[in-house]
Amino acid sequence: MPAENDPFKEAQAYNYSIYLMVGMPYLLLGIVGFKVYRGLKQKALAEQESAGLVPAGGQGERSCSDPSPVEGSLPAP
Repeated sequence: MPAENDPFKEAQAYNYSIYLMVGMPYLLLGIVGFKVYRGLKQKALAEQESAGLVPAGGQGERSCSDPSPVEGSLPAP
């Protein structure tokens, strides 16, 4: 226990604990939601692979490195 009792530090500590208690459910909900989203996305990709719609390994989706036309560009003559 510190020798001096600073009311400002005590109030600041209470504020931090309240922020933590209020924010924790949102953080946990976000993590669970992300896990569910990722699981559903992987399940859909696995179903597409088994149906033969996408090559094995998940390479059917475009990535940022794939060359693609720029939106709004004019077609080649």
